[in-house]
Amino acid sequence: MRFAKMNSIAPGGHALLYGIRGLAVLLLALLPAYLQAQTFTAEAAVEKLQVYVGEPFVFQIQVQGTETPEEPTLSGLSGFNVQQLGGQQNSSQSVTIVNGRMNRTVSKGYVFNYRLTPQQAGALTIPAIAVTAEGKTVRTRPVTVRVQEPSENEDFKLRVSLSETEAYVGQPVTMTVTWYIGGNVRDFAFNLPVLGDDRFDVIALDPAVPPQSKDYLRLALGDQQAIAKKDTGELNGRSYTTVRFQKVLIPKQAGSIALPQATVSCQATGLRARRRSLLDEFFSDPIGMGSSGAETIVAPANPVSLKVNNLPAAGRPAQFNGLIGRYSIKAEAAPTDMNVGDPITLSLRVSGPSYLANVELPPLQEQASLARDFRIPQDRAPGAVQGGEKVFTQTLRATHPGVTQIPPIELSYFNPDSRAYETATTDPIPITVKGAKIITARDAEGVETGGVIQTEIETQQGGIGANYEGFDALQSQTQGMAAWLRSPLWSAFIFLPPLTYFGLLAFLFTQRRQRDPAIRKAQRAHRDLRKTLDELPKTASSGDQQDAALLDALRRYFGDRLGLPPGALTYADVRKELENRNVGGEVLDDLKAVFERCEAGRYAGGELAGQDLAGTSRRIIEVAEKLEQELS
Repeated sequence: MRFAKMNSIAPGGHALLYGIRGLAVLLLALLPAYLQAQTFTAEAAVEKLQVYVGEPFVFQIQVQGTETPEEPTLSGLSGFNVQQLGGQQNSSQSVTIVNGRMNRTVSKGYVFNYRLTPQQAGALTIPAIAVTAEGKTVRTRPVTVRVQEPSENEDFKLRVSLSETEAYVGQPVTMTVTWYIGGNVRDFAFNLPVLGDDRFDVIALDPAVPPQSKDYLRLALGDQQAIAKKDTGELNGRSYTTVRFQKVLIPKQAGSIALPQATVSCQATGLRARRRSLLDEFFSDPIGMGSSGAETIVAPANPVSLKVNNLPAAGRPAQFNGLIGRYSIKAEAAPTDMNVGDPITLSLRVSGPSYLANVELPPLQEQASLARDFRIPQDRAPGAVQGGEKVFTQTLRATHPGVTQIPPIELSYFNPDSRAYETATTDPIPITVKGAKIITARDAEGVETGGVIQTEIETQQGGIGANYEGFDALQSQTQGMAAWLRSPLWSAFIFLPPLTYFGLLAFLFTQRRQRDPAIRKAQRAHRDLRKTLDELPKTASSGDQQDAALLDALRRYFGDRLGLPPGALTYADVRKELENRNVGGEVLDDLKAVFERCEAGRYAGGELAGQDLAGTSRRIIEVAEKLEQELS
């Protein structure tokens, strides 16, 4: 009898063999999930492969194998306007059990989202884009999108118009965009390539929106915005709902410029029954928009061009600062009866084109007839547009008595109608300027000149006013039950707890004040003022320098002490704040005199410049000390 030869297995070997086989099966089961989780890839995906010029669509870069890729660069993407929409992680995991075997799948991912708007027709290719993560780089595959030219639609039309057909470099031109809507729409988007055109500066021109108004929309225009007015209007004999907004274009170069075509895209259902008004139908049926009847409409704008000329060099005034248009200027002043050095508020009102935000006055110091009789500070509040005018405010101070008028103020501009430079002027303003009495510090203090004022102590022999003499006056006069209160032990026992409590409160309060920069500045204000005035004779030599330094020190003190901007503080600014803090009238009167003295020396000049530096400094310190007592 023959037997087949068999290999023998040691005891326990069967268990080991089965364990190895089970581990191998588990590794084979987890290997696909492991490989999938570790593979680093990037794919490009587009919402649509066929679009119109100006029709935005979503473009994604889908990354697998990592949750932390670096932001890719799309700088090589030409023919599209790119808007970032952000990104988010796209990770997941799943577990499946089949015949008792557990499979775990882990997928790490990240998605970058963009909105692309094609700017030209044709086959536009999105090139391969590099994506980097953890030192590794992969590339997406190129994607080609076919872009068609949009065509006119009877129900939706877009019109662009300019306030000027011919302009000059630097001249503001108002662009009005009107969308005519003949059906229900949603998910609309404007595409205005001119907003990114390097040949123009583009500035917002949004209307004032009444509270609670429902007739205005805030539109997203790429990286910009606009406030649009919703209304109704007619075009070619048909009524539409209209959406209208404006921008200001300022050309930066000469030439004949054709504006790149604007478009607006939307999802529309077409015309509806007219039982309700178009304004009621506008954006009124989101359910219908989600139905299969909705279609994408892209409405192109009409072609628009602008001829831009250079400004002529001949005849350009020295004070011309770039204003182009037709301008006028008016002036008002108050008061008209004053002393030398008193402040005069000059208000200048400039009117002209509808857009006035860029209007600036030339420096008034350069107007010779004005600078001859008036001191004009360099600082000036910026102008404000009010009711079709831009209003500028300037402080003037007459430098000598006998000035009879504020002379005409000139404003030069280029008139595109006459193609020449012109100058608008204000009417002269009659004023009366009287001489100012020079008041020294000794006059203000009421001290007579000459001599030394001495006070002697006389001994009174009796009565309530008697002065006690001799060593007996130095002896303790306390007796009885009050004597024990002088004991150090009893005093500590009685007074130490409340003193400790209040000391802790004072410490906490001091710590809080020291952490507040404004409080620290207020605490140092008086000390800094003294230091500045003590060093003034060393830092300012001439009378003009001393007067400027005195006024600057006074303004800086009140700016720090009261938390006000010190740049151009006046007595009126300080008085208002001090009255709110219940400061008495006598201190305010003294403060007014100090301010008038410093301002007269600083701005009036002439006979008032450099008068009595030491006396004025002393007077400032005295007023500041009174004020500190009032504010403490």
